[in-house]
Amino acid sequence: MTIHPGLGLPSLITKTLLVFVPLLLFSTTIARAQSSASPELAAASAADIPMDLTIRKRVDVVNLLFTVVDSKGHFINKLRVEDFNLLDDSRPPEAITSFQQESNLPLRVALLIDISGSVTHRFRFEQDASSAFLKKILRPTMDKAFVVGFNQTQHMEIDSTSDVKALAQAVHQMKVSGETSLFDALIFASEKLRRNSESGTRRAIILVSDGDDNQSRSKMFQAQEAALRAEAPIYTLSTNELDRGEYTKGEAVLELLARYTGGELLPAHDSSSVVKAFRQVEEALRSQYVIAYKPAQFLPDGKYRPIALSARQAKFKIECRRGYFAPRN
Repeated sequence: MTIHPGLGLPSLITKTLLVFVPLLLFSTTIARAQSSASPELAAASAADIPMDLTIRKRVDVVNLLFTVVDSKGHFINKLRVEDFNLLDDSRPPEAITSFQQESNLPLRVALLIDISGSVTHRFRFEQDASSAFLKKILRPTMDKAFVVGFNQTQHMEIDSTSDVKALAQAVHQMKVSGETSLFDALIFASEKLRRNSESGTRRAIILVSDGDDNQSRSKMFQAQEAALRAEAPIYTLSTNELDRGEYTKGEAVLELLARYTGGELLPAHDSSSVVKAFRQVEEALRSQYVIAYKPAQFLPDGKYRPIALSARQAKFKIECRRGYFAPRN
């Protein structure tokens, strides 16, 4: 197995390679071919060949971002490709093209904050912790974030920027009111990340909510699918105040959103737990690996392909997305 470092990109991509062959370099090949070609082809002269010839070829590579933690929840950063088992659509990959830790790739973050009436009593410390998180994690020359507040509709509080002061100001200007359309907000943010994020960046959605949804036109599986297509793990910060042994519908929704997309569910029901949750998200984003590979028996049919990535040492736990959608021709 040959590993080529430096090729890691944070998304499933279908590249079109454009190779421009000038006429002067191509004419010798044409002349040699004419002697054995059919009469019709041999009759074609150099004047019939365009000045530039474009050859198109598909190169399908899956780029899988993931984190590894031990039994105590500590991030593990020094593993090798041989320490993992990977299956794509139940088959080992045809080839692995890159494996490395990608903690320095630019970040593109969508911060979604529930501004429905149910969060009124804890909204201030959510705002404070969100602002502090953005100030700490965003590097001015590399990273960008946008902020969406949602109740029964989505509100773009501030578009994608690296200006942490402007982001913090936008967060603190948000007002609480209305009902909740959580799934619609996730689809809105996912589609924006997918459309506007450059290649060579990492994407993440950070959702601060209790998980209740009473106004969305979309379903949960559609929100999960949108995040997968954006290749953005959802880190869900649960504002639920749970009694011991309690497990609400909202909590279950947040856990399913996180697990399916390779994120994590974190408690955030008071000021100290919100700060801790954002700190854990920051550490996760700075501790990511990426493995880039060519799937076996790949078809560009738009279908869902499951991914199974595991560590060979049972004591390690991996967080990554559960699959992806193949592109279409």
